[in-house]
Amino acid sequence: MMRCRLRGKYYRLRFVKLASPKIGLCDWDARTITIHPRLKGELQLDTIIHELLHACQPDLGEEAIDQTATDIARVLTRLGYRKQ
Repeated sequence: MMRCRLRGKYYRLRFVKLASPKIGLCDWDARTITIHPRLKGELQLDTIIHELLHACQPDLGEEAIDQTATDIARVLTRLGYRKQ
C-alpha cells in the first residue's frame, strides 16, 4: 500500500483483487484507490492513471477520464516508463 497526496488530500493506493469486471476503483469517502493486482503493463498504468484522475477531478465524466487516462498511458509507455 502506498499513501499519495492528490490535490491536497491523502489517498491510500492499494493493489487488491476486485470483483469482476472491475479492475480499478476510487472511493472518495474512504480516500482509497484500489487497483486489481493482476494487471500488467500499459493496462495497469492506464488503470492507475484513470483512478488517480477520478480522485483529482471528481467532476469529470467517465468518457473524459477514460480517454485521458488511455492517452497518457500510451504516451508514457512509448517513452519507456515501466513499473520497477
